[in-house]
Amino acid sequence: MIRTYLPKPLALLGLLVLAACGGAEAGEQPARAASDTASAASAAPAESAAAAPAADEALATPAGLRQKGPAQIRGIYLNAYAAGSPNRLPKLLKMADETEINAFVIDVKDEKGIRYDTEVALARQLAQPGEVTIENLKELVDTLKAHGIFTMARIVVFKDPILSKAKPEWSVRKPGGGLWMDKAGNTWVSPWDPEVWDYNLSIAEEAARAGFDAVQFDYVRFAEPFKSLPAQIHPKAQGDRTDAIAAFLNEAKRRLHPLGVLVTADVFGLSPNDPRDVQIGQQWETISATADHILPMMYPSHYLPTHLPGVPRPNTMPYETVYKSAGMARLRTDRLREAGVEPARVIPWLQAFNAPWVTKNYPYGPEQARAQTRAVYDVGFEDWVFWHPGSKYEQIAAAFAKETRAQAKSEYTPPPEVLSAVELLEKQGVRAAREHAAAQARGETRDPAAARAARAGQ
Repeated sequence: MIRTYLPKPLALLGLLVLAACGGAEAGEQPARAASDTASAASAAPAESAAAAPAADEALATPAGLRQKGPAQIRGIYLNAYAAGSPNRLPKLLKMADETEINAFVIDVKDEKGIRYDTEVALARQLAQPGEVTIENLKELVDTLKAHGIFTMARIVVFKDPILSKAKPEWSVRKPGGGLWMDKAGNTWVSPWDPEVWDYNLSIAEEAARAGFDAVQFDYVRFAEPFKSLPAQIHPKAQGDRTDAIAAFLNEAKRRLHPLGVLVTADVFGLSPNDPRDVQIGQQWETISATADHILPMMYPSHYLPTHLPGVPRPNTMPYETVYKSAGMARLRTDRLREAGVEPARVIPWLQAFNAPWVTKNYPYGPEQARAQTRAVYDVGFEDWVFWHPGSKYEQIAAAFAKETRAQAKSEYTPPPEVLSAVELLEKQGVRAAREHAAAQARGETRDPAAARAARAGQ
C-alpha cells in the first residue's frame, strides 16, 4: 500500500454522522492507503439479490488457535525488499532483539505480484522480474522464529493489476465491457470470483506451510466507487459487498485453520467510525465476527478534520486521533462480545512515516509514536503494528520499550462525544449487524435479503 488516499469530509450531524465520504489522492506520497478513503457518495455496483453461499456460514475458530502468539503483539511492517535484504533484515532483527518489538508483517504478495520463489503455478507465471526478493520463504520464517518473532504473511488480495490483466474474466468490468480502473489506473479482480479466492488462498496455504503464524489479508475489499468513475460490474456478484468479503474470509478460515494459521484482515481506519461497509465491504461487526484478528489502519495523516469529534488537526494530534477512533472500535467490539460473539483481536496499524503533504515540518518521531501507542493502551487494547513504506523505524525506535509487557488500561470510560457518536451509529445499521452476527453465532439462520436490508439501515 504505497499510494496514499486522503479521505474527504464525512457529513456531520452535530457529532459524527458517517453517512458519506470520499477520497482524494495525495499525489504519489509514500504512505499507505490506509483509511485509503471511504467513498460512499458514488453509485453502488450492480449486485444480485442472491446471498453469497458462504457468507452466512459462521465458522468458529478452533479452540486455542485464537490464543496463538504473544499476549501483547508489538509489530512492524517489512516490505519484501527489507525482508529479503542481507543488510536491512539483520538491523531490524537487532531492533526487535533489543526492544519490545515481537512481531513482523512480511509482504509475500502485493500489487507487484509474488515476492518469493513459489510453487503456485499461476503466481510463478505472473512473477515480475526483479520483484521476487525473498529467496527462501521457509528459511526466512525460521530465522524470524529463532529471534522470537510472531510472523504474519501479508497478501494483497483484490487490488491486483497483474492478475487482472492476465485474467480479465476474473476482473471488475466497466459497463459495456473492458477492465474497470481506479483513479490511479489500477485494475482490480472481483471479490466475488471463486477463481480469485483460490489463487490467493493457494498462496496463503504455501505461506502457512512455510511456518507463518498468521496470514494477513490486505485490500480484502472492493475498490472505492467514486462518482467520477464508471460503475463497477461484477459478473459473478451474489449478495452485497459485505457478503462477499465475509464469504472470502470464511473460506480462508476453512482452508487455513487446519494448518494452524490465523486469518487476519486489514480494514480502513474509518471502519469502526462508519455504521455500514464504508462502501467497500468492510462492515466492522461483520468482519470482526469473521476474522481472527482485525487491523484497522488508524494513521492520523489519513483523517480529515471532520472525521472524528474534537479532532480538528488529526495529523498533528496523534493521541487524540487514535484515542477517538480506537475508542469507537472498543465500544463496538465490547457490544459484540456482550451479544455472544467472540470478536476478532483488534490490532491497530499506527503511523511511523512523515506526512508533509498534510503538515509541513511535522516529523513523526518518538513523541508521535508514543502518543499513538498510549492512545491504544488508554482504550484498553494491548496490540499495535507500525507502518513505514520503506520499513525504516530508526526515527521512532526510541519510543519502543526495552521489553514487552502489558500496558493496556483495565478500564475504559469513553468520552461523551465518542459514546454519542457510537449511539448514533447504532441507529444507522450497527445494531442490526451485531444482531445478525449474534444469530450466526447461535447457529440461527436469517433471510439473507432481510439481513442485508437491516444492515443497510432500511
